[in-house]
Amino acid sequence: MTGRPLEVAARPTARPGYWLQTLRTRVFELAVLLWSLLFGLAIVAVLRFWRPPRVVRRVLWLWSSGFVAAARWIVGVRYVLEGRAELPDRPVIFVCNHQSYWESIAFTAFFPDLNVITKAGAMDIPVFGWGLRHAPMIRVDRERRGANLRRIVREARGSLAEGRSILIFPEGTRVEPGATRRYQRGLALLYGVCKAEIVPVAHNAGLCWTKGFETKRAGLVTMRFLPPIAPGGDPEAVAREIEELINREKEALLRRGSRCG
Repeated sequence: MTGRPLEVAARPTARPGYWLQTLRTRVFELAVLLWSLLFGLAIVAVLRFWRPPRVVRRVLWLWSSGFVAAARWIVGVRYVLEGRAELPDRPVIFVCNHQSYWESIAFTAFFPDLNVITKAGAMDIPVFGWGLRHAPMIRVDRERRGANLRRIVREARGSLAEGRSILIFPEGTRVEPGATRRYQRGLALLYGVCKAEIVPVAHNAGLCWTKGFETKRAGLVTMRFLPPIAPGGDPEAVAREIEELINREKEALLRRGSRCG
């Protein structure tokens, strides 16, 4: 359910420097394509004969790190991670708002052993999706909701026991900056069953990283890691608290300004 969006400044297509930024975006896309072809050949060669998950995750981390670096140096999308130094030194459940594919890829660069709860279709994406499949990540099959949730919880518990943190985007899809979407029920279930700390994460990547092939905007993305929420609370109440907290924080980031342009 989408709430009333905040007022967001329009993204003019004729602002000063727009065509230069469009050129930078196209150069970035070409660079990522070449980077992906290189890794695609390596991944196909490796995964055909040898696919230990830790090696796959390292390859995925290297590809993702290249993506984030190219976004910074070619497009001009820089980032700051607020609160990362205070993160627990044990596996947690990251709960993050979802505005673009930048944060999805960036998370796997920031946390190499992360286990992302992701839709099944993402695993069919060449190179990056292959890495997701064999890392392995937790697949979401939306057509099999009951069995799907049971498997997700089982795999999430196993991942935490192995020392791998979990990342979930409880909105279930990308949500434009300034808009909200009701969180899906899987968050409460994970919190109640996994008995792990939850770290809420809010960011404003969607202001710089526009959808599809639109021109990306140079600027600073802020990703804010909030204090952990301890296990043991009422799952439904905690899920509502997290939803309100992340929505409040992303509104604050939006009002403060993205410095993207």
